[in-house]
Amino acid sequence: MTHLNPSIGGHNPVGGTIPPAIEKGIVAITQLLLEALPLSALVIDPKGKIAMLNPQAELLLGWGASLLRGKSAHEALECHFKDSVNTADNCPIPKVLGDEGLVPSGQMVVRCRDKSLRPVEYRCVPYPMLAGIGAILAFQDLTGQVDLERDLRRLASIAEESPIPLVELNEDANPIYANPAMMSLMERFGFGSDGRPLALPANIAKLTTKCLQSHKEISGIEVSVGGNYYEWKLVPVMREKIVRGYGIDLTARHRAELELTQAKAKAEVASQAKSKFLSNMSEEIGTPIGDILNRADLLAATGLNDQQMEYIKTIGSCSKSLMTSIDDILAMAALEEKSVRVEKTRFDFRNFVGKTTTAFLPRAKEKGLQLTVTISNQVPAKVYCDSNRLGQVLYNLLTNAIKFTERGEIIVEVDRDTISPGALAGNGETKDSFYLFFTIRDTGIGISQEEQQAMFDRFAQANGLGSSSDERAGWGLVISKHIVELMGGTIGIESEPERGSKFWFSLPIREEIGKSAKKSTK
Repeated sequence: MTHLNPSIGGHNPVGGTIPPAIEKGIVAITQLLLEALPLSALVIDPKGKIAMLNPQAELLLGWGASLLRGKSAHEALECHFKDSVNTADNCPIPKVLGDEGLVPSGQMVVRCRDKSLRPVEYRCVPYPMLAGIGAILAFQDLTGQVDLERDLRRLASIAEESPIPLVELNEDANPIYANPAMMSLMERFGFGSDGRPLALPANIAKLTTKCLQSHKEISGIEVSVGGNYYEWKLVPVMREKIVRGYGIDLTARHRAELELTQAKAKAEVASQAKSKFLSNMSEEIGTPIGDILNRADLLAATGLNDQQMEYIKTIGSCSKSLMTSIDDILAMAALEEKSVRVEKTRFDFRNFVGKTTTAFLPRAKEKGLQLTVTISNQVPAKVYCDSNRLGQVLYNLLTNAIKFTERGEIIVEVDRDTISPGALAGNGETKDSFYLFFTIRDTGIGISQEEQQAMFDRFAQANGLGSSSDERAGWGLVISKHIVELMGGTIGIESEPERGSKFWFSLPIREEIGKSAKKSTK
């Protein structure tokens, strides 16, 4: 027969040969013993060589029984022992085999077939064999436990190294743990009469009870202490019946908000002072300029000669230009201060356009220009809009057109365009809303593409664009753009040098239906 292992059976130390049946039975019993163990286990013969191993050991080490049997246990496993020199003398196997009266146990590292090192907890006990005293080496894989301990240490270090104050409170709201950041707050602000840190909420006892009873976290708890501000979040840890508190320093944010509030208040005061100053300056400058214009008109009626009349006209022209510039500055300042409000009223649209454009007929006639106004039949008679702002835009665009057109004509066209349902959302308009599309065409000098891009730019005006008579820009156009956008519309320009210009703008307008018209539709 084939002997499974001569170290287990085979020869009787007293003499003679073990019967095959007994030898087979011993091997079978030993194998059953190994397989019954919940741990990885090796049977080591009296010479320190591996005789048998169970499936758990094969799985852990990656070696089959046939490959390990007969090899030195210490060399096969390449054992590394914790807290001791890694030598065969320190190996527990020889001590057990030498019957030194020890039952060694501890931790070591074994090398597996894939070259990986596995931490294990071992126990080595004597095991009587026919050939002498052997040993059983049982060991348990500690890899999962080591990883868990490492993760726990890492988690613990996070709390210790965190700049956020962290505290754990028992059911009575007494601190049982505080990380270094929390310890710093405790040292800085001290404790109250109840023995709890002043950096915690004053009603921390009630909050702790509520947190544990509701099983829900409580957040947004603000605390002011020593001119500093903290926001606390309490989280229940039901398994341990404690509450964990996390603090966030809001001091910088509170101070920034305070500074912002103070700056806003100062800005509002400065804005009011600026508006009052501009208003006073308008009156102080406008009154003498008005007097100059009146005196110039009276002087012109006294029978002056041609040269004197030319002087009077120059005085009047310069005074009007100065007054226009002042009005533009005041209008621009009001827009910048956002003190301009859109005030919608119901008015007769055709009558409004007629009055606005009629005021320009004398100036157009003086230059030999034809001024034509066309309003589409689709435009309703009554509309609901800010007539003052609309009139200001038309005035600026017509002034610009007449100023830079030496011959030909100026055409004002007004038409109606539908407004998409999506455009109504959020702007306060209704289903009766539509777009009024205005076009002011002239046969003037035209505008280059480069100048068109800066036409409505206030910074370009500040840099001097529009200061000479051959440039088509001014504060009036900048103001018009602001007003149109304030009213929810858009404005643009199409032009070519020497081919005239077309300024256009569109505004969302609501048709005003009178009571009589509403009754007739029922």
